[in-house]
Amino acid sequence: MQLGRNERLGNTVVDGEGFTLYRFDPDSANPSKATCVDDCAVTWPPVLANEKVRFQGLHRDQIDTVTRPDGTQQVTIGGWPVYRFSKDAAAGDISGEGVGGTWFAVAPDGTKAKDSRD
Repeated sequence: MQLGRNERLGNTVVDGEGFTLYRFDPDSANPSKATCVDDCAVTWPPVLANEKVRFQGLHRDQIDTVTRPDGTQQVTIGGWPVYRFSKDAAAGDISGEGVGGTWFAVAPDGTKAKDSRD
């Protein structure tokens, strides 16, 4: 994971391949809880901590994990579980931004990335 920059959203978090990471409003940050499971997790694959999480340009104290209902460990930023969007076709895409009014690109502190159009 690393710090990304989007013209419209400013600072975001991207994975090692440059794909935008998202947070889901029905999840929670305190305590961390992941609620996107089953079909949801097919469209929005969780970022799992299968190995040591590497990060660049992010504050270590913002990165952690949460146990998902299936027992896997999902990466959190600022307490929020993070996901990729299966319809993002290329690094830097933000097609998941605002989907359903509940999915938002995640900023480096776990908040929603700020949309410059607002």
